[in-house]
Amino acid sequence: MTARQPESFRRRLVSAFTHRLPLKAAAVLLAMALWFVVGTREPREEYAPVRFAPQLDSALVLRDPTPAITAHVMGRPSEILKLANKPLIIRRPLAGDVPDTLTLALRASDVEVPENVEIIVREVYPQSLTLHFEPTATRRVPARSALLVRVATGTPAVIVHLDPDSVTVLGPRRAVAQVRFISTVADSIALDTLVHLVDLDTAGRGVTVRPFQVKARFGRARP
Repeated sequence: MTARQPESFRRRLVSAFTHRLPLKAAAVLLAMALWFVVGTREPREEYAPVRFAPQLDSALVLRDPTPAITAHVMGRPSEILKLANKPLIIRRPLAGDVPDTLTLALRASDVEVPENVEIIVREVYPQSLTLHFEPTATRRVPARSALLVRVATGTPAVIVHLDPDSVTVLGPRRAVAQVRFISTVADSIALDTLVHLVDLDTAGRGVTVRPFQVKARFGRARP
């Protein structure tokens, strides 16, 4: 009796694994499929990279590349996978009068989630970003005429054409950022057909202008 018990136990054990094997295999596959479906629909938390895209004034030049930014996000795995082709982004407009070293606070609300991506941004790391800008800048600005053209009575209106009509401004970044245009000196010139070489007025600007002179010629305004 005792000798037959192990043999009976072995038969039951083998039968448990081999009896109705196709049915059991189908049950295992069904369970795996259900687990996969539930797993893909259940929200989970991940960390995703964030691209920093500052909208810089033309007078601003970053000295160093910005550090990596990471967002703590929550969503379905299929939604999080979309971020591989549609990354998260932070845009921040920066005016030309910001200091040379600027620290920005970063919040979850600053992160732009791409359209048709359903995730929640919980946190951003780091929570602040320090940017370093070049202390000097160069920009192109329009040249404008401040010339007083002397004309005879009854002469039609006169237009002053400047060549070039824009100039390069160089200097400290904040001073350059305040320059919207450069005028010619306020000189008085009689109307003629000649080309005049005119100085640009840079007094008190604290910047260098290239070229420092422009050519001026006169034309008739269209009726």
